[in-house]
Amino acid sequence: MDDLDDLLSGRQLPPERPDLPTVIGRDASRVQRRRRWLTRGCRVIAFAVCYAAGLASMWWYWLPPPRPSPPELVRGPLDAESSGTLTPADPYRCDPPERIEKWAFLQSGEKRIELYRRAGDGYLVRDDVQAALRCYRRALDGATPADLAIRTDSDSWLWMSLKLARKRETADARVN
Repeated sequence: MDDLDDLLSGRQLPPERPDLPTVIGRDASRVQRRRRWLTRGCRVIAFAVCYAAGLASMWWYWLPPPRPSPPELVRGPLDAESSGTLTPADPYRCDPPERIEKWAFLQSGEKRIELYRRAGDGYLVRDDVQAALRCYRRALDGATPADLAIRTDSDSWLWMSLKLARKRETADARVN
């Protein structure tokens, strides 16, 4: 109980330093100032990082996508012999389909049909289905009924489907 009596007794406190409030105030204000600048600095850094991330994402978004390499066309000796279109005297064997299509426009008869079909095949290899459709339709415009025969060994899927559609059109036109 003696400890409790000592605590409860009214002892005198040591005298306070006269400059203690100013020292405490100065230390507290220095800490508060440092914390305020640290908070502001962290916010500025966070905003700068967000801004840089936004710029980087927009830069990455506007980059052009990598172009896939065009597929290599390799024709074996069997393909060249069976198709009959690739001969050493063939002036169109290395031309792109755009040029073949322009040449076909200037031709007439069987040559025109063949060139439009070849241009359509070239476009189809490049996965340009719209241009292939255009060329195949122009080839079918001048085709005879014998040309509408489907050849499974040399015709592409699009060429066959257009031939079938053209046969149905002519059959329906005869019925009406």
